[in-house]
Amino acid sequence: MSLFAPFRFTALMHPWALLLLAAVPLLFVAEWFARAPGVLHLSTGETLGHIGAARRSRFRWVPACLRAVALSLLIIALARPLMGFQPQKDRANVVDIMLCVDVSGSMKAMDFEYGGERRDRLYVTKEAVQHFLRSRKVQLDDRYGLDRVGLILYAGYAWTQCPLTLDYGVLEHELDLAQIDEQDPKKQGTAIGSAIGLAVSRLRKSEARSKVIILLTDGMNNAGELSPLTAAGMAKEFGIRIYTIGAGSRGEAYIPQKDFLFGERLVRVNAPIDEDTLRKIAEATGGKYYRATDTASLEGAYAEINKLETTEIELDDYYEHKEAFVPYAALGALMMALSIVVRRQWFETIP
Repeated sequence: MSLFAPFRFTALMHPWALLLLAAVPLLFVAEWFARAPGVLHLSTGETLGHIGAARRSRFRWVPACLRAVALSLLIIALARPLMGFQPQKDRANVVDIMLCVDVSGSMKAMDFEYGGERRDRLYVTKEAVQHFLRSRKVQLDDRYGLDRVGLILYAGYAWTQCPLTLDYGVLEHELDLAQIDEQDPKKQGTAIGSAIGLAVSRLRKSEARSKVIILLTDGMNNAGELSPLTAAGMAKEFGIRIYTIGAGSRGEAYIPQKDFLFGERLVRVNAPIDEDTLRKIAEATGGKYYRATDTASLEGAYAEINKLETTEIELDDYYEHKEAFVPYAALGALMMALSIVVRRQWFETIP
């Protein structure tokens, strides 16, 4: 970590206060050329005993310099530095996106390759979503996005993992926590209709220019009380576009399962994707269906959706910040105190 890291800031709340810095050099010069007090009669020689050698006079500028720096730091603190001063957009001109990710047991299928290793569907999906989020950030090195994005996970039922937010740091954290829970009987199955219905309820009151659902699954609807096509009809009524992604290789796949005798072993399963329903969902709402049989096509699906739903707006207002004046105020006060100590200890004027 850099020594100057605590003194970084992204904006000033009161930049006009920096005009006071112009007075600091004037005060420094005035103190430097100030005449020493006139000669006084001394009642004791005790003070003379504390006067150092003549060479100390060469450093008479130190207290004045410390005070000048201290005043400068305090003025910067007065200007109120802020960290994380991020742009807020007009909600009518941006996109609100709900990501629906399948976390049913079949997402454990090891039919994807990522980084030269065999990975399960959920792992690669999370990586693809992370890349999707990074490409929608205001700046690549911060945590804030251009559009609000939320996350819904679903298996036997659907739940909101993260509501719509501009803080992609929080969203990425919640995505990392997504996992397959095979111990909870309520989470067995794939409730596609419930996931769409929950996403619609999250988006229906949005004032965004465009409202989008991106739903990924590797199976077919076999849980929940709401059918996928009925949920798609609800989305259409509220002007919500749905993009669907069918993830997984064609044909059979291998899923790791625990065996009492042999430990974990790969079991061959057949988990077909209901492509016809996914295609109808997308077409009914003006979206598009994507088939992702490998890592490249899965990432490509999210990348294409990203391009289709690009936000092109001017940034205006601001939001979300934390105060960054404390290091300046603390160091300024410390240097002011140090200047007093140095002057009293080594450069005190004879009374």
